[in-house]
Amino acid sequence: MVKKGKTTGLSDLLFDDVDPYGAVIGKQVSKPVERFPLDAIRPDPEQPRRLLPADLAEAVNQGEMAPVGAMEKWIKRSETGTDSTMVQEVRELRRLAASIEQHGLINPITIRPTELDENRYIIVTGERRYWAHVLLTLEERQIHEGEDIQAPNQIKAALVPPGVSIRAHQIVENLMREDINVLEKAHGLWALRREMSDDAYRRHSDIEDKKKRLVSWKLVEDALDMSRQYRARIVGVLDLSEEAQKLVDRHNLAEATIRPIVEKLKEYPDLQMQALRQLIKWQEAEARGEGDGRRIVPSVRAFVDKLLAEREAPAATQSRPLGLDFAKFRQKVRGTLHYMQKLDEAAMTDFSRILDNEGGGAIVDELQALRDQIDEMLSAFGDE
Repeated sequence: MVKKGKTTGLSDLLFDDVDPYGAVIGKQVSKPVERFPLDAIRPDPEQPRRLLPADLAEAVNQGEMAPVGAMEKWIKRSETGTDSTMVQEVRELRRLAASIEQHGLINPITIRPTELDENRYIIVTGERRYWAHVLLTLEERQIHEGEDIQAPNQIKAALVPPGVSIRAHQIVENLMREDINVLEKAHGLWALRREMSDDAYRRHSDIEDKKKRLVSWKLVEDALDMSRQYRARIVGVLDLSEEAQKLVDRHNLAEATIRPIVEKLKEYPDLQMQALRQLIKWQEAEARGEGDGRRIVPSVRAFVDKLLAEREAPAATQSRPLGLDFAKFRQKVRGTLHYMQKLDEAAMTDFSRILDNEGGGAIVDELQALRDQIDEMLSAFGDE
């Protein structure tokens, strides 16, 4: 995971001396905090992590629905639906809203003016805090800050200084969150890599080779103080099929839990789904208190190995008839052929003499049966 105890160097690379939390190496950056009308602020439509479902977020972005209306629909869905992830997200948002209601917004959001109207703003960081204010507004609850009482339709925010890399700013804040799932982290890492590549290209626009290239993963890892192994495991989740990724996202499956599936089933989309569904059944049973105390990761690993063994077994059996030890059979055929090839004229004379004896007919019958068996096998081989 992300290493602790050391300041990331991302501010030096991208932020023109501004990091995601308003502090930089060796000095503080002062950003004035003001109260802005909630109606003048909207979530960034390109934000790598969104809270609301995609259709409601899109309706807000297109101006087809007010944030309060979208919040009301989202809460109703959580109350009538069966999506456990949505229920959990609404519960966590209510917890945040309750904290803001009791103590005020301790950590202001950051915003930037829109390109078309400097009196309208886009959220850079703090979308959950914004939606918590929307929830308080919907439910007509007041914010208590000491002895002051404030309406939630105003929110404390700081304008992001010009020159800040907005996308990287958002990505880094999201990557540092503990509740972000593995797919969001993977997409965030790729987004950060592209953002850093764009920034590097702009900084070196005078280079002869104008073809834009992606910066190395090592630069991303160094910027986040992240190990190569951890980064590779996170990004590797994107090797799963699209349907498998949807399951991982919907059920918020941990990277360590799905690691055996990612590592061993890259070439088997159907087995990915089978393994993920079994994993989800185990986790849901544990959540209901009906589990058998199994350790999930070893169980997933064993289940993946079982699926692979079953998949590879038919291919192995198809290469030889059932009950036939092919190596031993081939050895016998070679031995018989070698023996027959060694027979000379004297041996054939002896064979003719044997035919005149009482047991000669039996040998002929056995040779005829052998020839028929060989013809049948060769015919079957020819049909394939």
